[in-house]
Amino acid sequence: MITPIQNKYISNNYNNTVYAEHKQYCPAFKSNILLKSAQSSEKGSRNVEFLGRKIVNFITGFIGRKKITQIYNELSNIEKTSPEYMGKMSKAGRIFAKEKEVEINLESNRIKDIVNSNEPHIFIMNHDNQTHDPEMMTMFNTFLSDEYIKSGKASTCPRPVVILNEDILLSMNKKRREIFEKMGAIGIDASLYSADGKKNAKKLIPVLRDFVMGKANIYIFPEGKMSAYKNLDIKDKFQTGVADMVHLLVNKRDDVRVVPLAFDYNKKSKPLLSSIYIGSPIIFKKEGTHVLSSSGNVSSSFTSDDYKNFFNNPDIDYETITDKGIPVEGKNTVAYIGGVLCENLRICKEEAKAVLSKKSLGDKVLEC
Repeated sequence: MITPIQNKYISNNYNNTVYAEHKQYCPAFKSNILLKSAQSSEKGSRNVEFLGRKIVNFITGFIGRKKITQIYNELSNIEKTSPEYMGKMSKAGRIFAKEKEVEINLESNRIKDIVNSNEPHIFIMNHDNQTHDPEMMTMFNTFLSDEYIKSGKASTCPRPVVILNEDILLSMNKKRREIFEKMGAIGIDASLYSADGKKNAKKLIPVLRDFVMGKANIYIFPEGKMSAYKNLDIKDKFQTGVADMVHLLVNKRDDVRVVPLAFDYNKKSKPLLSSIYIGSPIIFKKEGTHVLSSSGNVSSSFTSDDYKNFFNNPDIDYETITDKGIPVEGKNTVAYIGGVLCENLRICKEEAKAVLSKKSLGDKVLEC
């Protein structure tokens, strides 16, 4: 039974630690941290990066042209609103995943819980491997599509929307770009130095509207272009775009559910083996002017002590987001929502890594 918090405020030590130095919070899809060197570096290298993407896409497109043609033929004439769409998504995902082995915690029943909730979800993912992470996301969505179909909800379930850097789509050939767009991809300006906020808002408003109506599941990589900085911790790369979304959406729905999806790869003994760890959802809701958060993945052995201390009462399912015992309100809540999400994604990333360190073969393999 969910027991809303009643006049109980605890200082959010975890978020005080992470965000204490941040005096201003940047707009959606910009980094919280003030890495001016990263911004100027990106500005100078964007054209080079875009050219590199085009070359890589050309090579991978040539090598995988048969697979791309198969997927294109499956999706080219299907409408997202049609009852057959989820089946086509599942089939396309299996073509994508051919010859790959995935260790995934299906035994947790978290995919079933997502489907049985009849609620839309936001999925946040770590972005350590720009080549393979989209494939992992596609594989997870295949499992999710299968469960919607199995549960008889293929016609009414939320359709996937993938928010990504528009340069990724623009660097693809027409056929490949149409595949990604049919699978829900929406490109936004993810520049660190001069993102076009108005253009992004124009693209995202329909997405958020569909989410509010229960018509869209949103996938997003919160690290964005900061993922290129491999030497930084995830808390230094995590951007506020998704937290801005939650802050907006919590005013429009009874609750907003965010599920961390963590990816890891076996780079040594078995290159085709990878790991997806589906985290417990973090549920945000509004009570008066305050935002409350569920504990999410606090029971993991990888949880930080500060985060455990914040959710230190097992009899209470939600805690009010506070700063030194005072509830945080308005736009300031965004940073704290970001802190909660970042910690949960970090926890799940460690869980995904731990699975691969113990196994040489995946117990749960996506069969094609």
